[in-house]
Amino acid sequence: MKKVLVTGANGFVGSHICEAFIEAGYSVRAMVRESSDLANIKELDMQLAKGDLDNPESLEAAVSDMDIVINSAGLTKTLDPREFERVNIGGTENILRTIESVNPDLKRFIQISSTAAVGPSDSQIPICENRPCKPLTAYGRSKLGGEKMALSFKNRFPLTILRPSAVYGSRDKEMLSFFKAIKFGIKPTFGKGECYSSFSYVKDLAQATVKATESETSSGSIYFIAEKKYYSYSEAGDIISEELGVRAIDIHVPVSMIVFAGRISELIAKIRNKPSIFTADKALEISQKYWIIDTSKTEKDIGFTAPTSFKDGVRETVEWYRSHRWL
Repeated sequence: MKKVLVTGANGFVGSHICEAFIEAGYSVRAMVRESSDLANIKELDMQLAKGDLDNPESLEAAVSDMDIVINSAGLTKTLDPREFERVNIGGTENILRTIESVNPDLKRFIQISSTAAVGPSDSQIPICENRPCKPLTAYGRSKLGGEKMALSFKNRFPLTILRPSAVYGSRDKEMLSFFKAIKFGIKPTFGKGECYSSFSYVKDLAQATVKATESETSSGSIYFIAEKKYYSYSEAGDIISEELGVRAIDIHVPVSMIVFAGRISELIAKIRNKPSIFTADKALEISQKYWIIDTSKTEKDIGFTAPTSFKDGVRETVEWYRSHRWL
């Protein structure tokens, strides 16, 4: 039985990755911080390891004797944008150097990145993994920095980078606000005309992670993860409203207004001393016209095609939100 370590195991993405590896028959070790909320993983049959990417010494026991390490830990919101670099780049370096020191024969390291590291598409033509990276935000720049840090170790042990796009699903709080807006009859679109995005259902991302560990891909390979079909925000909103059983009207929000709202959200977050996922940077990201990716390289090299349509993924997500009284 292969042994896999998942960092950030209690989080939205990490918890689903743990589930996928358990279902695939792996022995899973979940790395969490001392203060972590374990609600997402408390029912899972796996070993817990306390560790913090900020503390290299705490990582030694976690990574020792593992066959595979999945680095899904990362910072997605903060009051100080400089923290993105410290955690998403520095933390990646810490775990890689620890592996090199105590477990140099690791069979595969998977870095969970994001399309934020690449930046938006230039047009309605899906971009490929080799498109030059042009991240828009501090978060995106830190994810790109994490990728570069990972790639600097590609000759020391097998390494793969996965870039999911717009991940959604059960336990997700980031897209919950979009679902809530539609529940109240509002379908927000941004700027002039339609915006388009590729979406990645979280269970598909988890399955893709398992497949990536089992594929003999070249060390340092990068792969986009998403449903093959992409959607306009309006079409995505129609699917969500249908699953919610509500009528929602299109509300076009100017980019300047959504960015201003992001700045106000940042100010409130600082006053409350509690970081918010919605910032001016996030507003800038979601108001871009195209976040469209080509997954053909993933299909060819890893043999993975996301099986879940946005409609089916939304249905399962809505059911989960309702059963947990989030929606």
